[in-house]
Amino acid sequence: MSVPAWQPPRRIDAIDFWLRSRLLATAHALREALRPSARRWPGGAGALADAPVLAQYRTPLWSDGRAEEFPLVAGKVHNLRVARRCFDAVEVPAGELLSFWRQLGRPSGWRGFVQGRELRGGCVVPTLAGGICQLSNALATVAARAGFELVERHGHTARIEQAADAEGDAVDATVFWNYVDLKVRARHAWRLEVELTADELVLRIRARSPVAMPLMPVVLRRSKEPAVGAGRALPVARGCLSCDQTACFRHRPPAELAQQGRTAALLDAWTPEFARYLDAQHAGAERMQPAPIRLAFWRPLPASGWHREAAASVQSPSWTSLRRAVWQRLWARHAGRRQASLLDGQRWLAIACAARLVPQHTHLIVDQALLPHLQRTGALDGRRVTVLAGALPMAEIERRLDAAAQRWPGDATLRDFRADPALVRAEAAALAQATAVVTPHAEVARHLALAAPQASLRRLDWAQPVAQPAVQAAQPATAAARSSPPLIVFAASALARKGARELAAALQGLPCRLRVLGSPSDDAQLWRGIERVEHMHWRGDGLRGADVVVLPAHIEHAPRALLRALAAGVPVVASTACGLAGMPGARCFEVAAGDVDGLRAALQSALARTPPATIADARYAAEEPSVTSP
Repeated sequence: MSVPAWQPPRRIDAIDFWLRSRLLATAHALREALRPSARRWPGGAGALADAPVLAQYRTPLWSDGRAEEFPLVAGKVHNLRVARRCFDAVEVPAGELLSFWRQLGRPSGWRGFVQGRELRGGCVVPTLAGGICQLSNALATVAARAGFELVERHGHTARIEQAADAEGDAVDATVFWNYVDLKVRARHAWRLEVELTADELVLRIRARSPVAMPLMPVVLRRSKEPAVGAGRALPVARGCLSCDQTACFRHRPPAELAQQGRTAALLDAWTPEFARYLDAQHAGAERMQPAPIRLAFWRPLPASGWHREAAASVQSPSWTSLRRAVWQRLWARHAGRRQASLLDGQRWLAIACAARLVPQHTHLIVDQALLPHLQRTGALDGRRVTVLAGALPMAEIERRLDAAAQRWPGDATLRDFRADPALVRAEAAALAQATAVVTPHAEVARHLALAAPQASLRRLDWAQPVAQPAVQAAQPATAAARSSPPLIVFAASALARKGARELAAALQGLPCRLRVLGSPSDDAQLWRGIERVEHMHWRGDGLRGADVVVLPAHIEHAPRALLRALAAGVPVVASTACGLAGMPGARCFEVAAGDVDGLRAALQSALARTPPATIADARYAAEEPSVTSP
């Protein structure tokens, strides 16, 4: 078929093709039911996960279509996203067949397949699950590079514009349910890995045994259309959405064309830094956030402040938000299960957000808490991903907690939770493929610069709340002239991961009063040797009368209390894990996490530079604090 000989398709031809294809598919299904030619191989981490790579093939996802054909190209990428799960991490034993259709199964709409593009009669037509031929082409090519036998293969009768293979050794292999198949076999066991980056489809074959079987020629026994003769260049197919044949029954008017790519922001928790970034850089992004749930037995939403601004922009399934709120409330006071309940809620929210995505969403702005769950669902495949990183990766968090547990082996809170290893690996894989990372946290930025070197990193400024400076009294400026010991405020609950053990050791022998903003420790001997200790339970103005605020945490991702202290002009002593490095004009003394001697020296230095104490310290200690949001 040449381009001048092309004629617009007719309905009668389409009906004839449908009847013949259904007859052939039914006959093939009966044959396979009576005598299966291949089986479906399970995926997962197997014996060949660390085997050397025999062959690899890359093919572009988005650059092989015309602009008018974008809806079908986006549908193709989505279909590859769905099909990848059936082929990734599959291990095939020696001498066994890998059948494309047996491995994939029937591509139906209930499985998530959408309208993509299919080559038929010299045209690129919209069809359900269209575009998965790119996966069969890549599989045939990488198998040929590995020296495998192509037991069955069929070629296309046309090519898509701009789809030429730059490396020149691509193998053409079309598939059509279920009788036009691709079958591959090798004499040794092998593993197939399929990956969708933001721009490419990548296939790899791993095996331990040397290749001993050459590529065998295959006779095209079946094909949807007559094969093009050897050595002839395939003609360029016409696209249904860009063709000028308006009389064709498949023609679609321009009004039906979809938007050229959309951006969605998938958020978990609202923060002022990320909200400011989204408003400035991605004001038109479709936002998906958990709905604010007010429950009588749950912590109420504040009437003013940052949370009120967040509630105005929420767009999310209320049922998922309600389910998560109830679930986290049930496990809120179970130390060993609380963090796991947070992960459960994040997984439910990620699944709900992924269900709302459409193929035209080509750019995702993802909250880091949802990242590993979206990676496991495959929602990130073939899309550009910008990560709103508010925390260290889970692998790094566990490494730091393990190091702290070795220093304080008697504290069980440092070992009460570890994430599922599969979830940790999923987060690492998602970060490795991210195109951009945005964070206000200095320590997170430093670590992700190493963990995700391919991503562009942007450091945001911390958003300091508006606070009135502390009212000063006309007293001598030296600490020795004070009427009472200085007040040190610990800006967290008395937990080991927040540095409570190091602070207790650093305060030994230092005359001071200690105020813990959060709840007390289960260890009644934690603050032994410190005369005056009070616990605020996150109630009242815990910073009032403070001479210095301290947080020597091993893990701290949201140092809001420290930011309030800095805004009020109170000196802060914090570990580098708090991420405050580089704040302009901040009276912040940084120490390494776990450094008791450095913490004690920093506290003494901060107290020496502290202005006179605020008025009514003694009277304030006896006042009943008012209830506020922590």
